[in-house]
Amino acid sequence: MDTSNIEDANRKRLFDIIRLIPAGIPDGWQKTTYAVGGLMYVGFSNMHTEKLVVISAQGQSIIDCNTGGKTYCDENYDEDDLIALADELGDEIVPIAGDGGGGLRRYSKDGNMLASAAPFWPMEKIIFMPNYRHYTQNPDKCTILFDDYELKAFGFSKCGNYMAVCNSHTLDVFRKLTKNHFSENSEKY
Repeated sequence: MDTSNIEDANRKRLFDIIRLIPAGIPDGWQKTTYAVGGLMYVGFSNMHTEKLVVISAQGQSIIDCNTGGKTYCDENYDEDDLIALADELGDEIVPIAGDGGGGLRRYSKDGNMLASAAPFWPMEKIIFMPNYRHYTQNPDKCTILFDDYELKAFGFSKCGNYMAVCNSHTLDVFRKLTKNHFSENSEKY
């Protein structure tokens, strides 16, 4: 059986679907981009779900995904166990993902999902899929969040209100906007 024709047809079908997915920021979310030289690892706190630990060649910091604030802290991480500690988070052990492996949550409690696709590898795309929709069935309802090289990690916080997508030099943090935020800041939209 010649599988090359089947593979070619499937690849073309996926290319055609991915071309239909809009790029940008999903409706109801806000994006903040941080330039991070030599980014190595990120990890969301499970106790303070708005806190994101960031480890790079510049050191270790914590980003408050709700306010956008950034606090530098002492480096305290283990690349073998893929965990980090930070004074601001007390004794919590934070799982990290990046250079040495690991992973962040790909699903949120409210049915949002993230998937990676690499139709033009080594360039990768990260696709946001809302409300249990899959990009192969509802490409117009999904959003491409990332389309670049050297993907390090991507995923949701435990509460599902924050997402992080990063490569070796850029960290994008997405914050889900609440109804109160929409009404308070309606002039911005």
